[in-house]
Amino acid sequence: MTRTPLHDPVELSHLIQDLAIVKGRITLSSGAVSDHYFDLRNISFHPRGFPLVGHAVLHTSDLWQYDAVAGLVLGAVPLALATMSAAHDLGHELPAAAIRKEAKRHGLGKRVEGADLQGKRVLVVEDTSTTGASTLDAVAAVQDEGATVVGVVLLVDRGGADRISAAGTPVRSVFTAAELLNA
Repeated sequence: MTRTPLHDPVELSHLIQDLAIVKGRITLSSGAVSDHYFDLRNISFHPRGFPLVGHAVLHTSDLWQYDAVAGLVLGAVPLALATMSAAHDLGHELPAAAIRKEAKRHGLGKRVEGADLQGKRVLVVEDTSTTGASTLDAVAAVQDEGATVVGVVLLVDRGGADRISAAGTPVRSVFTAAELLNA
């Protein structure tokens, strides 16, 4: 993927700091309790945040070759769509897919919706990861579709990158929690 001229990490970090960091005692999806929470939907659903996120993901993943992008419902789906849109801005066709936590019990019973991932090289995106468990579940779902995961991009790494990497999946992050909290 070509480097993107619209990548602005400073503006994106300021948006996250201003709109997405919630202070207070919060129970994370991992069950851990934290004194802060990254509500990154406030960024990916923001009119300026959406394109910034997409271009940041493209920039962060520019060393990998991939045919599609996929994200776990709910937080990572806007990241996948933003990345698809940013690629389109640059003249590239990059289909996106949404990964459910489990297959639907009705309709077609799909776990992965959107792009057909069979035989494709796929970039998995995640908004934030503390333990890596949900991200690794998404990686497994993509592999179950017959695709190869080339890597994972985390918008904010809270520590999950280590576990994802230890599982053998390349991972890069746009930001770490420490970078955003200590700025």
